[in-house]
Amino acid sequence: MNKRTLKFCLTAIVSPLFLWACSPNNTSQQVTPTSSPAAQQNSSAANKVQVTVKEMQFQLSPSTVPAGPVEFVTNNQGNLDHEMVVIKTDLPLDKLPLKGDRLDEDKAGKKIGEIEEEELTSGATKTLAVNLTPGNYLIVCNLPGHFQAGMRTFLTAK
Repeated sequence: MNKRTLKFCLTAIVSPLFLWACSPNNTSQQVTPTSSPAAQQNSSAANKVQVTVKEMQFQLSPSTVPAGPVEFVTNNQGNLDHEMVVIKTDLPLDKLPLKGDRLDEDKAGKKIGEIEEEELTSGATKTLAVNLTPGNYLIVCNLPGHFQAGMRTFLTAK
């Protein structure tokens, strides 16, 4: 096979793949803060939790919700950038595993969703849609030193 034929074949294969990947209808590569399609489809019927983020604290309203689709409407009113990680856990606060000055997320429980630091800058509001099963959920900012400084709280789904 000569170079011209090889170039034509590669272009014929790669071009449609590139167009498909960049297509607005291709959702396989789109990153969303939704943990499941059911939570995304039922977002209008989701229970809303207002989350106020300040320096080294989360305030939830309410702190107990029915199991099912939940939207965390999170507003960073602090001066620092933060993140919000939702972890399903049965561990009490004094038994949560640490890795240095951070929570060891892998050993703490099952990570359900996250709003990353780049999305939760000072003054930003971000919504995280998840589908919660009954149980206890730890809400934490796990940036260096933030967990140890008290940036954690619990939510219960019944």
